[in-house]
Amino acid sequence: MRFLLRSIPVLIVAILLGAALAWAEITGSISGVVSDPHGGVMVAATVTAIETQTGVKTESTTDSKGFYNFSSLPIGTYNVEVRSSGFKLYRQTGLVIDVNSELRVDVQLQIGDASEKITVMSEAVHVETDSTQNGEVISGTKMTTVPLNGRAFTDLLSLQPGVIPSSFAKPVQKQFGGLTDRNVSGDLNPGNQSINGQRQSANGFMVNGSNVEEGKNNGAGIVPNLDSIAEFRIITNNFDAEYGNYSGGQVNVVTKSGTNAIHGSVFEFFRNTVLDARNFFAPVNQVDNFKQNQFGAAVGGPLKRDKAFFFLDYQGTRTIRGQVLNNNVPGLPDRPDTNGGSANVTDLAANAAGSVTGANWAAILNQRLGRNDIIAGTPYFGCAAAPGCVFPGNIIPAAAINPAALKLLPFIPKPNGTDASGNPNFASASENARTRDDKGAIRLDGNSRFGTLSAYYLLDDYLRTTPIPTTPSLAGLSALRVSTPSRPDARNWLL
Repeated sequence: MRFLLRSIPVLIVAILLGAALAWAEITGSISGVVSDPHGGVMVAATVTAIETQTGVKTESTTDSKGFYNFSSLPIGTYNVEVRSSGFKLYRQTGLVIDVNSELRVDVQLQIGDASEKITVMSEAVHVETDSTQNGEVISGTKMTTVPLNGRAFTDLLSLQPGVIPSSFAKPVQKQFGGLTDRNVSGDLNPGNQSINGQRQSANGFMVNGSNVEEGKNNGAGIVPNLDSIAEFRIITNNFDAEYGNYSGGQVNVVTKSGTNAIHGSVFEFFRNTVLDARNFFAPVNQVDNFKQNQFGAAVGGPLKRDKAFFFLDYQGTRTIRGQVLNNNVPGLPDRPDTNGGSANVTDLAANAAGSVTGANWAAILNQRLGRNDIIAGTPYFGCAAAPGCVFPGNIIPAAAINPAALKLLPFIPKPNGTDASGNPNFASASENARTRDDKGAIRLDGNSRFGTLSAYYLLDDYLRTTPIPTTPSLAGLSALRVSTPSRPDARNWLL
């Protein structure tokens, strides 16, 4: 919680100075026509939409055609009331607004006293007749009730029709000696998926209406705490014009806001070595070290009843994961540090065919080796004595070994066995990769005469330490540790 408390002053400054205006809709709408019992349109009828959890009311009146429209309602469950003099009060309950949803609710008033009312219970499923967008909505309840390894909403994207999981969705691009240059919350899935045959980098990611796409692999730049997500929607085709920047899919995440009642949760998820089986490639009777703890809390409630609300969340992740190293390494005779300064490469010479190219390179070799009989075309190996080859007896003398290479040699482990072909090999599961991730967010919502005002700020601070680079050419460098720190943040305000 100290991490979250330290973030609050940053939040205030971010909201006042650096917040970005959300440029895409993460709300829904309710519209329709109000008519009398004979089908005539009702002009100037009062229509009120009431959010059931916060009590926030939004009011409109019908126009000359009897039409009303609530074009930007925050997600939630609503009751709609229609009043007009000389007619009974009409109320429809249980209207669920999801992100980007457009509900059509036509109303026919009945003649009667205003104290009388007609209540209509909304159907569980609504058909959106006013929108051409196709996509699925996943609620926060569904996300938190399934055993989702890693607690990332992006792992659920591939469950949608038309979405093909990417081969590099998790882990991300691994390059530059094993550095993962676009991590999300430590090592979570950034959501690069192929949607309807488009490129895996052709998707858009938004949180509360603001673009959170990172700029290289074009995946999600942040992954909010699962307990803070109200719902997300992946739109697969027929986008509205506001999403014209992406040819793949559009992923819209909406975080929870506070309500008139205080609600919260505390969680802890763990995995441990004692519960795991041995990695198939690990040495016999050696189980990779694996300890993972994900813990946190979320709480939301009112700052002022029916007017202002808050929602806070925090999640910490601590992971220790054993790294299995199983690679060919130079044998003891190949190593100058175990062979008197020279290297006997007899075991490698058969695969090292070649000859000196060019007079300039021949001159350099003569100078380094103290000889004058090396010429262009002289083979490197395959003779017992000079001048038949550059390295007689397959011995590379100390004078030919670069001092910089000698400095790197201690980082390459010595063999502790052989592979199936009898080549020198090193196998170990003693090295650990570590991940520390702390992320927290706060959302504030207020009902004003300008409409609903919302502000959101997320800070994700993580550090990954990888003891064994994954690039094959560096796979033997077991003592080279790579640390990847990052601190992405997201902020926005919405009117």
